[in-house]
Amino acid sequence: MNPAPRTAILAPGFRASRTMRVFEDGWCDRAARFQPESVAGRVAELRRLAQSGMSLAHSVIVLTYEDDLRLSSVDREFLWQTFGVPVYEQYLDSKNRLLAMECDAHSGLHVIHGCEHLHLERETCACGDRSPRLPRAARIDELVELLA
Repeated sequence: MNPAPRTAILAPGFRASRTMRVFEDGWCDRAARFQPESVAGRVAELRRLAQSGMSLAHSVIVLTYEDDLRLSSVDREFLWQTFGVPVYEQYLDSKNRLLAMECDAHSGLHVIHGCEHLHLERETCACGDRSPRLPRAARIDELVELLA
C-alpha cells in the first residue's frame, strides 16, 4: 500500500499530520522545503503557485467553499497542464468540513454530507458510486457558448 503523499495545504484552519503540513499564508519557503508531492488550496493560490515552475508527483486539490465559484474547466485544464498531475475539487463549508469530493471519474463531486439545498445528480457515477453528486460546474464561459 502506498503511503499518503506529502501534502502542503495552502489555507488556514486545517490540522497538520505526519504527511500534511498547513501553510496558512499560502506558498512560502517553508512549504518549498517540505517538498510536497501534492498541494491543496483555493484556485487563486494555486494559479499563483503555477507561476513558480514547481512540479508535483501526485495531485492538485482545489478547495472550494460554499460561497465560492466552483472550479472552471479552464482552470482545471490550466492546473493539469502546468503541474502534470490530476486535479481534484473538494467542496467545504466555512469550518473546512468536507461536503463533497471529486473522484477519479471527474464527473461531479460525491456528496459526503449536507448539500441538500443544491441541485444534485442521482444517477450512478462512472466510478460506480451511487451517492448523489454535485454536477461539474457550468461556468459563464460555457454558458455563453450555449447561448450563442
